[in-house]
Amino acid sequence: MLGLGDHYARALITGASSGLGHAFSEALMKEGIAVWGTSRNLKSLNQNQLFTPVDLDLVKENCLKTWFELWDEKAGGFDLVINNAGFASLGSTSLLEAELIEEQLQVLLHGPIQIASAAVAAMGNRGKGCLVNVSSVAGEMWLPYMSIYNSAKAGLSAFSQSLMLESPSNPPWIIDFRPGDYHTAFNQNIIKTEGKNQLVEAMWQKMVVAMCKAPGASKAGEDLLSSLQKLSHCTRYSGTFVQTRIASVLSRLLPNSLKRKVLRQYYNLP
Repeated sequence: MLGLGDHYARALITGASSGLGHAFSEALMKEGIAVWGTSRNLKSLNQNQLFTPVDLDLVKENCLKTWFELWDEKAGGFDLVINNAGFASLGSTSLLEAELIEEQLQVLLHGPIQIASAAVAAMGNRGKGCLVNVSSVAGEMWLPYMSIYNSAKAGLSAFSQSLMLESPSNPPWIIDFRPGDYHTAFNQNIIKTEGKNQLVEAMWQKMVVAMCKAPGASKAGEDLLSSLQKLSHCTRYSGTFVQTRIASVLSRLLPNSLKRKVLRQYYNLP
């Protein structure tokens, strides 16, 4: 029986220094897969025999298509590309500055689409490979005061589904990976855009409690390996049982008006 290393030899992972990106790297390297991991701070990346650190700032890189093609050639051809890098802001949408909106959209949606387009072209020419776009359950179970994050993640999922639609039965395979809450440094890195707003702070504290009780990032790594073993297009929910099974089903069945009401009650919003 062939292992994952027989199908995937070289992987590119954006945002590999911590959280899910780091967990993905560790899981893949245990399978013998060489990883090229990106970060804006190379010092934050661990180096070993199977790991190559790569400097990348999705906001400042002028041409991500050229950047990908350069590293794809250096690596000898990626057969697994994981769009994982991301960050979020917390606060009322009406108070968001245009620059912060653009940066979030570039990191969470525009940049990943550019990398994905270049990766699909390269892997398609080779007739093998897999693209993983890490979106979020928040794309359908919206987080209050995180409108840009919700929108970008929903857009990335729609992009993944569109790629599957265009090529239903041939590689590169597309995985729409939708994580829920995980106990990572995500909450420490969030950008708060306003001061003393009691509703925003109460909602945030509820999120912090949920993330502290959530599984560690290694579970996301296990779910990724399971999805890769399918060797087909797939949509994968990852996280707690309630978020990935119950909430995801209810999200698709409930009308949006009722879903908003449920979410307002959950986050104690008026």
